[in-house]
Amino acid sequence: MPTSLKEIRASNASLHQTHSSPTTALFVGATSGIGLATLQAFAKHIPFPHTIIIRRNQKTFQPHLDNLKTLNPNRTYTFLESDISLLANVDSVSQEIKSILSQQPNSKLDLLFLSQGYISFTGREENADGLDNSVSLRYYSRIRFIQTLLPVMSSSARAVSILAGGKEGKIFEDDLDLKKNYSVGNAAGQFATMMTLSFDNFSSQSENSGTGFCACFSGVDEHGSTWEECEGCAGSFDEMGRGAAVGCFGDGEGRGRGGEDVVLCDE
Repeated sequence: MPTSLKEIRASNASLHQTHSSPTTALFVGATSGIGLATLQAFAKHIPFPHTIIIRRNQKTFQPHLDNLKTLNPNRTYTFLESDISLLANVDSVSQEIKSILSQQPNSKLDLLFLSQGYISFTGREENADGLDNSVSLRYYSRIRFIQTLLPVMSSSARAVSILAGGKEGKIFEDDLDLKKNYSVGNAAGQFATMMTLSFDNFSSQSENSGTGFCACFSGVDEHGSTWEECEGCAGSFDEMGRGAAVGCFGDGEGRGRGGEDVVLCDE
């Protein structure tokens, strides 16, 4: 049974008591939609938040950053510019994050929130890594962030991927890059499955015994990069439905239990 909005708000309100120590989160791709709303909720409900934000352009995000600073007087924000569609840039900015964490009292990452990406309606767009650009953002960059940052995540940290948990599809085992079988549907289904399998693998490793991995499908929201590319597609997206689905991986100790573990947008 889905968590109700009332339960989410009550859980978020309790975070002032349950998270009284400084809490550090990394938000990748919090441009709009679910990512931005969760970033705002984190700033609002966590008493002493240190938030690291990654996106390509600080100037365009500055109005949101100014608003975030009004939500909590005890906040700290670190903004890092990077084009994370390229894996070398993911590696580089991850090293910056490790350096930042090493210089603060709470040197661990408590929440890794990944919502970067877009849907390409114009076919496969290969980048310098030889990967489809949209797939690189939606899958490869997310897995690379997790792999690189797991050593600096706290013992009860959460890694959350907002994409298509529960919407898995066929894997083209002889065409993993979809150079021959690319379509919006094939890319969505295959990489949703690969994300689920990757999270299951992460959670099975003993060194990650305290870490929760959550792959979510929150329904269709008006995310800027998608809607700019597909003006007028709202009707067809409505056919996909707006229900939420979530797949969480852990050891039964309560990982991924919604608002108790991860700040959820409540507006």
